[in-house]
Amino acid sequence: KLSARSFDSQVNEIHARVAVLNRFTKLGRPLTQVTP
Repeated sequence: KLSARSFDSQVNEIHARVAVLNRFTKLGRPLTQVTP
């Protein structure tokens, strides 16, 4: 649930969350690869 009230703030909040999620997935990819 978004805590921001105005639409612009909600958009900024979504972009911030997506950026954080993308950063975590980039960091996590090398760790999840299985080496034979």
